[in-house]
Amino acid sequence: MQPYPYNPNQSQPPWGPPPPQKSNTGLIVGIVVGVLLLFFVFIGGIGAVVFMRGKGKARPTGATAIWSDAASPIPVSSDDPMRGERDALVTIVLFSDFQCPFCGRLEPTLESVRTRYGRDVRVIWKNQPLSFHQNAKPAAEAAEGVFELAGNDAFWRFHDRCFANQMSLSQSNYEAWARSEGVDATTFSRGLSSHRWQMKVDDDSALATRVGATGTPTAFVNGIKVSGAQPLTVFEKTIDEELPKARSAVASGTTRDHVYVERSRINYALAATGTATPTTTATYVAPDLDDTKIYPVPIAGSPVRGPASALVTIVEFGDYQCPFCKRAEDSMSRLRLEYPTEVRFVFKQQPLSFHVHAEPAAELALEARAEKGDAGYWIAHDRLYASNPALENSNLLDIARGMGLDEGRVSTAILAHKYKATIDVDSKVGNGFGAQGTPTFFINGRKLGGAQPYDKFKRMVDEEIPKAKAKLASGTPKSALYEALVGLQ
Repeated sequence: MQPYPYNPNQSQPPWGPPPPQKSNTGLIVGIVVGVLLLFFVFIGGIGAVVFMRGKGKARPTGATAIWSDAASPIPVSSDDPMRGERDALVTIVLFSDFQCPFCGRLEPTLESVRTRYGRDVRVIWKNQPLSFHQNAKPAAEAAEGVFELAGNDAFWRFHDRCFANQMSLSQSNYEAWARSEGVDATTFSRGLSSHRWQMKVDDDSALATRVGATGTPTAFVNGIKVSGAQPLTVFEKTIDEELPKARSAVASGTTRDHVYVERSRINYALAATGTATPTTTATYVAPDLDDTKIYPVPIAGSPVRGPASALVTIVEFGDYQCPFCKRAEDSMSRLRLEYPTEVRFVFKQQPLSFHVHAEPAAELALEARAEKGDAGYWIAHDRLYASNPALENSNLLDIARGMGLDEGRVSTAILAHKYKATIDVDSKVGNGFGAQGTPTFFINGRKLGGAQPYDKFKRMVDEEIPKAKAKLASGTPKSALYEALVGLQ
């Protein structure tokens, strides 16, 4: 078939010669180009969506990765707005209310703190809208919405506008301020209407109740409570006392990004015992609990030092990098001297995650046990605490050489985490009995937390000896004494 009507008896068609037949190549190329363009537009659209979602999940400046200080008694994480650096030596956790006039009064003070101390101090925001401030909770939800949808920096600009306009807190203003930060108006409005961000606000408020932040503003400076809109001098005094302690922790091997967890745990515990302003030489003393309660802590399979016939068994959950565990060794040594036949010692591994050298040290100690039995374990144990804080791998290998251990086996144990399963079991047992900090001791099952004074250990041992003798007198064999005392039988 011809592409045009054509009379073969004519030399030319009536309208001129037929054009040459077109090739399909151009059409095919056009289709391919069109498909490719649509593909790249599609990919670009997806990229834009991913970018916007990523922007909505933006994290604080200087801490773009997801992080968590959940081990602190006042836990914070990348879900909280933060001003400052992730690895600041001093952390101020602020429980505040956008409508509270005293909270507004504190803001310039905190700005002065940040100016003076720079990267050494960070401020973390927690919501505590008071029930009698009708605009406080909606403002808190709106601020959390800006944080989620536009990121950390946008949150703080929104935060500043709220405090600058405390008499004009309203949804229309929240929406206008959010739009100025590039937040999608529809998404934000719907989020406010559905209370999308209420859970975070409620969680913050629940935490405030748990930690005793009953009014606003309440700040915790590395776990030290500062109530009310205190003057700059109060914050400076608290921070100036904390900084050398934080630096000392770093010098002892704590990484900067875990200083807050360590310092807040210490300060919070000291406050619970009534020591409001601990000195730089204070030891970690956990809050007093009911020390008459008996915990059935199993000891089978763990390293033991002392006679099997001992009347008192002290089980320690410890960390070889922990400075407080090291301090407690003085009391343990003294107990061994004064009660050579009455007391035996059991050690369980509980290396804390923010002590980077603790787990390798535990690996060395357990390899020493594998090669030289319990006697070898306790030699390694003593040398590790003597070496603390010098616990780099080179230090560990020096200890191994000094003990005559197989260096190859020690290196393999450290690098391959050979005894991690054993360590994890010990840690799990400790957590199950509430030994969440180190050191934690169980004296015939009675819990004693922290590097307590020697007299406290001695008192509990002296109380346990007659109980053990009475149990033996009633017919309990010595080989089953501990199990009978703590209820494992």
